[in-house]
Amino acid sequence: MKNIITFLILSCFLSSCCRVLETTKQTFHNKTAAPVGQAYIYEKSNLDGTNHASIAVYYRKQGDIEAFKWHSGNHAGTIVKAVIDQNSKNVLEFEVYRLSSKNGLKRQAVLDTTANGDIRVTLGENVQIFNEVPVSWHSYDFDFSSLSYAYRFLNEPKQTYNFHILDLDLSESPPQMKNFGLVSMRFEKQDELGLKYSIDGAGLDNRGGHIWFDPTELHMLAFEIQKPDEPGYDSGKMTLKQIVQLTDESWEKFKMDAISSTH
Repeated sequence: MKNIITFLILSCFLSSCCRVLETTKQTFHNKTAAPVGQAYIYEKSNLDGTNHASIAVYYRKQGDIEAFKWHSGNHAGTIVKAVIDQNSKNVLEFEVYRLSSKNGLKRQAVLDTTANGDIRVTLGENVQIFNEVPVSWHSYDFDFSSLSYAYRFLNEPKQTYNFHILDLDLSESPPQMKNFGLVSMRFEKQDELGLKYSIDGAGLDNRGGHIWFDPTELHMLAFEIQKPDEPGYDSGKMTLKQIVQLTDESWEKFKMDAISSTH
């Protein structure tokens, strides 16, 4: 009997938790347009400011974004092209490229969505199918670029936003697509930087932090997170430094100029 009572109490607790998650489930609108032609240039580093890199996120067209990462003085960079589903705001397709001034553009990996909603990852000759796709997810390894895109379409931006983190598990060989777990983004206040949210959960190994968004233009301003998003870092920090208006042609020139610079 004691075990039955314990089971019933636990069931009620879990049901209550499920209802909480349901009430905090976010919905999206399509009333506004993405800032097509704008490039958001961020400085990336550890929380202590070490290991500087630059990341530019360019909105090529509605639902089509591209992130370019490079280190100053390094004649190569990484490009991630993403197509975003206009209903769920999840990523439908990823293409990862290495761009170098010597060897040009070389594709390294592809992620796409199958007809039944599974995720297919192609790494060279290795092809894997990931079929446990959550309703809402973002990639931390993508520097939360898809989260920044989705944020501007939230119906209730100050309501808690729950989503999962899906990324490649680099501890596996070859790397395997993995659901790292749930993350909750909760509004705290508007401070001198912008709209401040806590961001944490199992998807960040409970080593989260804070993320800020512009209260008017709705783009991501910064984040400071204890967990790193890639090898070579021991934590994660992103700060918006500049917004520039580009065309597709000037965006291509921007990338080549970045990796051609000696500074």
